[in-house]
Amino acid sequence: QEEPAECTIVEAVTDFDLEAYASAPWFVHQLAENAYSPVENNFCMTAEYEIKENPSFFGYTVTVNNVAQNALGRTVGGELCAYQTEAEDVGKLAVAPCFLPKFLSGDYWVIAYEESDEEAGTDGYALISGGQPTIPAPEGEEGCRTGDGTNQSGLWIFSRNPERSDDLIETVRAIAVDKGFDVSVLNNVDQTSCDECEDSLETFTNLWGKEKDCAWVRERWTRFRCLSHRDECPVTCGECD
Repeated sequence: QEEPAECTIVEAVTDFDLEAYASAPWFVHQLAENAYSPVENNFCMTAEYEIKENPSFFGYTVTVNNVAQNALGRTVGGELCAYQTEAEDVGKLAVAPCFLPKFLSGDYWVIAYEESDEEAGTDGYALISGGQPTIPAPEGEEGCRTGDGTNQSGLWIFSRNPERSDDLIETVRAIAVDKGFDVSVLNNVDQTSCDECEDSLETFTNLWGKEKDCAWVRERWTRFRCLSHRDECPVTCGECD
């Protein structure tokens, strides 16, 4: 399918070292919202990668562990699988739940990547896109964006450091703009207070339209009530990491 003329064709990095990339955790500092990353979960978001000793049944070669939290500290995310899609274009990968065949995976392109330099005092970073951006930015913005569904969606700014560096983020945003991305889609991730988890002190509406709180969830039928209210009551529902 031919890309829209308004959108610059983006390329993944060509000197990509997957082993180095997977050698330490990544901390997400900005990302575009999509189907599996709602803004409500933009807290304490990390991504870890491990190269498999042997390919999986479907041929995946990398284990991916994505974790995030909501504002109360409830942990979400889990394990996915990935593989490099092209032998010559090593910065292009695809990711999916491990039980799905590769043809159902979504693009994961490493657009820019630098490791930390202790002597220079700089943190490592990565700019990741869910494939080729094909949607022109709305009026008043520049560049193009990917979709916001499950596959062919997303834009991420990673750092090796959980501590936010506005200078680093601006550097990577500038790289994204230069590559033709619409960076207005990027939202901040809060990487502070990541060891805290608590039930909400506020009331919420249950399935029958009644105002309830976490004490009501604990009172009886807790497992059933947690199906609907684990976001509000992560401690009660055992959803804290």
